[in-house]
Amino acid sequence: MRKKGFTLIELLAVIIILAIIALIATPIILNVIEDARKSAGKSEAQMIYTGINNYCATSAMKSQLDETEDICADGVTTEEVSKMVSLGNAEVLEVEYSNGKVTNLVVNSNAHKFTLCGDGSFAMDDEVCNIDETGGDVALVGSPIEEKAKELVYENNACKTDGTTYQYMGGCYIKGNPNNNYIWYSGFLWRIMGINADGTIRMITDENVTAIPWGARGTAQDWDGSHAKDWLNNYFYPRLKGNNIITEQVWCSETTTSRSSARTNCTTNLSTEAAKVGLLTLDEYNLAGGSSSYLNIKQWQWTMTPYSSSRAWSVRSRGDASSNSVTLTGGLRAVINVNSDVTITGGNGTLGATWSSQTGPYILNEDKSVEVTGKLNEKATSGEYVLFVGRKYRVVDKDSNGNTKLILDSYYEETEGTVYDMSYGSNNTFSKDTGIGQKLNSDVLNWLTNNSESEKAKLVSDYTWYQNNFDYGNSYTVSLEEENPTRSIEATVGLIRIGEMLSGQSSSILTKGYTTASSESNADTYWTMTPYTSSSSAWYVSNDGNANVHSVSFPYGLRAVIVVNSDVTITGGNGTWSSPYEI
Repeated sequence: MRKKGFTLIELLAVIIILAIIALIATPIILNVIEDARKSAGKSEAQMIYTGINNYCATSAMKSQLDETEDICADGVTTEEVSKMVSLGNAEVLEVEYSNGKVTNLVVNSNAHKFTLCGDGSFAMDDEVCNIDETGGDVALVGSPIEEKAKELVYENNACKTDGTTYQYMGGCYIKGNPNNNYIWYSGFLWRIMGINADGTIRMITDENVTAIPWGARGTAQDWDGSHAKDWLNNYFYPRLKGNNIITEQVWCSETTTSRSSARTNCTTNLSTEAAKVGLLTLDEYNLAGGSSSYLNIKQWQWTMTPYSSSRAWSVRSRGDASSNSVTLTGGLRAVINVNSDVTITGGNGTLGATWSSQTGPYILNEDKSVEVTGKLNEKATSGEYVLFVGRKYRVVDKDSNGNTKLILDSYYEETEGTVYDMSYGSNNTFSKDTGIGQKLNSDVLNWLTNNSESEKAKLVSDYTWYQNNFDYGNSYTVSLEEENPTRSIEATVGLIRIGEMLSGQSSSILTKGYTTASSESNADTYWTMTPYTSSSSAWYVSNDGNANVHSVSFPYGLRAVIVVNSDVTITGGNGTWSSPYEI
């Protein structure tokens, strides 16, 4: 019989078909392999997590039964993990163990990094944990802030024309009173203002972050040499976490004598020096809608717009603009511009008493879905919230010894529900033996700590408090001088100084814990540590956000300031209003 084989053309056709099949199948196979690698890596991270918890639970139980050492009592190191579980090819990059569980774990496995989320699952590589409180799976978000800002101000890649935006300096900004432009960044609640001409995103704090004189007498047309610019860029900016996302620009300082000025360009700018942080201009305030806009927070605030050589424009607590001598001590609301690709990691831009990864203000550039543990002075930053003996505080600053200064986010109440007011004393010298200092270091101290000696032990009992005579128009550096102060006092409880962070009214106080609209009626006037040049007067912070001088015989509220030791640790929380650090 004749046997017939394949022709060359037939062989070529088969080879081509096989090649096409290979081209189609190879990516699929590779994807399957890669997915398997990812799945195996995540399973390995989960196994290590479970293994550490089981090992430490066994160790704790054994120590109770036969009084042997609990090897996990002081935490777990990355080196110890290999003795607890088989790591295989995995590498543990970070681990923290406290209160009977692993609170932080980062594992490198199968060429991927796996980070422990708050619910016990793992995020891979650059994914961000956000826990769905309805009980669903972990949602991973990572939208650039630019996308959120565009939703607020853009329509068809142009400024919206429905009356909710305005144009200024080539950019597009929010007008009116939206409820979805709140954002949490580095210890402060901000509002997204809009998109600048260069594509960066403009934000403004939703509270006064301090109260100081705008500048020295007659310097209103010298923004570059003002006390306000100095404070914002040399005191405030360095204390912001992750401040490398903030861009630099020359800010518009252009004189106007019109209360209703609404210029859209800066034609005669008196400023030439670039800076990271600035203030609102009067034009921006008016263009946004003035007193009916979100920029009116019912607090006295400086703008950076001059009225004349000696006066600058401010916005008063009732929302109207007023020109004032720059020597007056008024509130500052910081304005910054951040890179457009900075990531939103949670929230939906709204505001309420409870924040979560799905609701509440947008979270910028950090993961707030995982509870934090570790030393307070290493984790916390200015503005963040701390829970101590059931009362909320905010972080003012940290000193060179690692101690953390906190200001009470309310006022002392001798009778529940009623703010206690008292005079400063016979003069403006702060002393723990007389007057306001004695009250703070006895009754108030006991109130703050529930009279618990173990809680008092967490505080620096001999902390040095500084007083410097301060006058209208002085630089904040006069008030904060510590090398050659007017006087220094050692005490446990003190007061805030003019020019320190948070020497204003907190947004959470003004809104009763974000349950109502901001109002000065929700705040109380309180004394500061700072004495006036006359011994019979001292400085106070008003409920409307500015600072002023009054006789020491006049009764004002007490907003206590304490300092916690450098070894105090965080046991939970993430530093936000809704989940303060617990210490």
